[in-house]
Amino acid sequence: GSIPPLPTPEGEGALGRAVARVVEWADTMRRALAASARLRGMSATAHRTVRAVRSSRNASSDGTRKLSAFQVLPDEDTPGVVAPGSLEHLDSVERRLERLFQSFGASDYIGEPISVVEHSVQASLAARERGENEEVQVAALLHDIGHLLGFEAGFPAGMDGCGTEFHEDIGADFLRGLGLSESICYYVQNHVAAKRYLCWKDPEYYASLTSASRTTLRHQGGPMSDEEAAAAEADPRWSTAVLMRSFDEVAKDPAVVSSSIRPFLPDIRRQLESHATALRAEGRGLRPHLLSREQQRRWEQDGFLVVQGALAPPVLQGLEEMADQLPGQRHDGMLVHYEVPDGAEGVDEKRLCRVENFCKHVPRWGALCFGVVQDLVSQVYGEPAVLFKDKLNYKGPGGAGFLAHQDATAYATDDLASRHVSVMVAVDPSTRENGCLEVAAGRHREGVLPHQHGIIHKALEESMVFSDVLAEPGDLVLFDSYLPHRSKANTTAGWRRLAYLTFNPAGEGDHHAAYYEKKKSVMKEGAISINLDFAGRIVK
Repeated sequence: GSIPPLPTPEGEGALGRAVARVVEWADTMRRALAASARLRGMSATAHRTVRAVRSSRNASSDGTRKLSAFQVLPDEDTPGVVAPGSLEHLDSVERRLERLFQSFGASDYIGEPISVVEHSVQASLAARERGENEEVQVAALLHDIGHLLGFEAGFPAGMDGCGTEFHEDIGADFLRGLGLSESICYYVQNHVAAKRYLCWKDPEYYASLTSASRTTLRHQGGPMSDEEAAAAEADPRWSTAVLMRSFDEVAKDPAVVSSSIRPFLPDIRRQLESHATALRAEGRGLRPHLLSREQQRRWEQDGFLVVQGALAPPVLQGLEEMADQLPGQRHDGMLVHYEVPDGAEGVDEKRLCRVENFCKHVPRWGALCFGVVQDLVSQVYGEPAVLFKDKLNYKGPGGAGFLAHQDATAYATDDLASRHVSVMVAVDPSTRENGCLEVAAGRHREGVLPHQHGIIHKALEESMVFSDVLAEPGDLVLFDSYLPHRSKANTTAGWRRLAYLTFNPAGEGDHHAAYYEKKKSVMKEGAISINLDFAGRIVK
């Protein structure tokens, strides 16, 4: 499992010598790894189980490949963002990266008998052994993070099943949004271009590629043109980008086992701190939980998005207490609703089922709402969001569900705002048995559907395919107000509590107070919302 010596360019003509050494070294490694695989009874085909995505955003209208634009960082005064280099920023990035590798890094690396996390760790160690600086080591560790972002978004594999198309661009944009330096992003974004360059520079390098690498090369544009190569060579960082390819190629040894990036987190933290000064000088802020381009694409396709790991541990640990205390934190304007469960004999057995209008008055809920939750909605809008309404549903044992409906019909859309996004915050586990949210993915594009008092016509509902949205405490589920959804009764002996925080684009105005005035004016005995979609019996 030792790492072989890597190319060491010195003096004039360093790039040419680096290319020659990389080609020679890659061919040696290919033969060595093939022999190793044979000894272990392995084959590339047996280990090819890659889940990844194809990024349609990188395809021009004529189908040709294009590079993505650099991700634009928000201004420091944007609501919900955090300061570069702050403890909140550093901790959130560590959680985000570690969760990605823990959750998806065990997946097999394309066409090779190792996992993604093993490949990533080996690449970083190769850069370290060669004596590269910490920026290059971190770039080598994270060069394939675009694959993990594809796994996280849950799209099928692209490039004939060999990986995430444009993963280099997806990964570079993501790392830039996390607050890492342009040099790190450059190396990540160009590790595929380096392969194309080496194939242009020396046909022997192409001969050394594995079958999977040749397959992906076809999707990545093939060998560079003379013009592309000349442009690449003009960048003073290019020789290091070429060497990045050698770190990528050597990192395929099944004898070197690693299951975590945790030992490398201090390196990443130092790089974040180092670049934070420049970002602060530019007046930039950073997202408390950055959505990847693949998550954005999932959102646009389905009309909903499950986000895990976005809440800081103290907030996550305090959710139950926040929900327990909320009914007792009353103020003028708070709405409290009660239901009579099925089987109860009278109103004396009424039970809490919803609390509304509290985020602007209860500090802990306000911190959650106007921090990471508001910023997530701003990201999917592509512009600042403002709170429209806020509620927490308490579904006790036997508590009723909601009939199929769209929230848009209850939001007085013509008067108050044209677009709304809700964020479900899971306080308790949300399961099929306790009445989880069910959604008809992709049907949000159809506008307001035929309904009566907000309830979607039964025949239309029966034509839809609903999926259960299972959630653990702290999971966040964003969904569009035009997305058809429903839930069933709670058939368990426990409570299921979910908060729903709804936002509209700030450019359409702040309608929070107006919405609750509108709701009061139309509330009637036995109703819980403007729609008549609640399947239970409401009492005052």
